[in-house]
Amino acid sequence: TDEMLERARATAQKAGASNVEFRVGRLERLPVETATVGAITSNCEINLGPDKAPVFAEGARVLKPGGRAVVSDIVLDRPLPEAVAKDVLAWCGCVAGASDRKEYFGMIEAAGLGANEALQEEDYLASLVKVAPEEADKMLAGWGVTRADLEGGVHSITWRAVRR
Repeated sequence: TDEMLERARATAQKAGASNVEFRVGRLERLPVETATVGAITSNCEINLGPDKAPVFAEGARVLKPGGRAVVSDIVLDRPLPEAVAKDVLAWCGCVAGASDRKEYFGMIEAAGLGANEALQEEDYLASLVKVAPEEADKMLAGWGVTRADLEGGVHSITWRAVRR
């Protein structure tokens, strides 16, 4: 929003950061010239898009050769229970929009981003149960699923890739 851009610009100015710029764009159509970006970072934004392949292709387009992407996202090692996959709150929480791990990293590779490396990975449900067990159980009950239905199937992963 315009308000978010105004706030970001004010924060940058207050910090004395003169080497930053804020632009309005979409993940699939970045307002940046081809091969001009040294690094991309994203914190669970890609899962909010229904078609991830164009997002990865656009990232590869704007990165300079040797430029890197560091992304935190959610991947699946098995399909979600239907109630979870269709839940709007699970979508907003990046879970329902998650892709199968092999498909996800296949899209990254196909976009021209190589040397994929996992920097950190955690079981989503185990992490949630650790920090908020009662909330996790309420959420699962609302979906009509058990911990066993999700354990080991949903992972938060931070990865790095380099544009070839």
